[in-house]
Amino acid sequence: MKVKPILPFGYCKGVQQAILLAKKAKEENPDRACYLLGMLVHNEETIADLEDHGLIVLDDSKDSLESLLLRIPDGQVVIFSAHGHDKKLDEIARRKRLTVYDSTCSFVSDNLKEAFEASKRGSVIYIGAKGHLEAESFLANFKEAVFYDVKSDLWDPSSVKGSSPTVISQTTLSYLELEKAHKAILSSFPDAKIGPERCLATTLRQEAIATIPDSIKSVIVLGSARSNNSKKLYEIAKEHGKEAYLCLGLDDVKKLNLNPSEEIALATGASTSPKTYHDVLGYLESL
Repeated sequence: MKVKPILPFGYCKGVQQAILLAKKAKEENPDRACYLLGMLVHNEETIADLEDHGLIVLDDSKDSLESLLLRIPDGQVVIFSAHGHDKKLDEIARRKRLTVYDSTCSFVSDNLKEAFEASKRGSVIYIGAKGHLEAESFLANFKEAVFYDVKSDLWDPSSVKGSSPTVISQTTLSYLELEKAHKAILSSFPDAKIGPERCLATTLRQEAIATIPDSIKSVIVLGSARSNNSKKLYEIAKEHGKEAYLCLGLDDVKKLNLNPSEEIALATGASTSPKTYHDVLGYLESL
């Protein structure tokens, strides 16, 4: 089977750093329990690999991060996820005498720094997906933000002070969501300052998906259903008329009814390992 690779593939820099930091935490604390507070990154295969290295995962889909943090025995180790976290959790960790490793992505941290700086000049509008950990952590740490929810396109323009608010965006949104949000915001505030899209790894993959030749009818996106950036690649492929599949890994791909005589595009979310990509690529090319 002929396969068109969608580049870049594999982990983005932020995910690579988060994984290395989590493994470092265990290596430096072999005699203590090391807890991942929530999904360090949104990929079940990656999390399973970290569990194999002795890390304990506390699933944020089952309870709040605060509740999960409070259950960690005093004096142990906690690793905060790449998506960011409410800064009040740092104080809880201090009271519990936990050793903290913070894997927050630099782009997520930069968004928060920009928001505090921009707030000196006027309002800040934050574009994000309600319920996503990155958006929720931003809003917890910067409560003054006017929130534009891409899931519902709901926001409150009347809460904006001044005529030129600064617009900051969640790093894993699709360009389609951003275009729609920017258009709505600019219709009310033509002088709004639209901030840069920080995550180049996300942007490049989305652009590559959007420009797949018409001759290629199908796209496999390797990523978790819990990964926002992976789901966006899938949605963009569908938006451009492709037959799209979102698969966690090789086992899911093997279940697909593919036509070996047709060329297919292969993409990965930013939290999918290079190993998964190469395993699937090898399988497809063997068909």
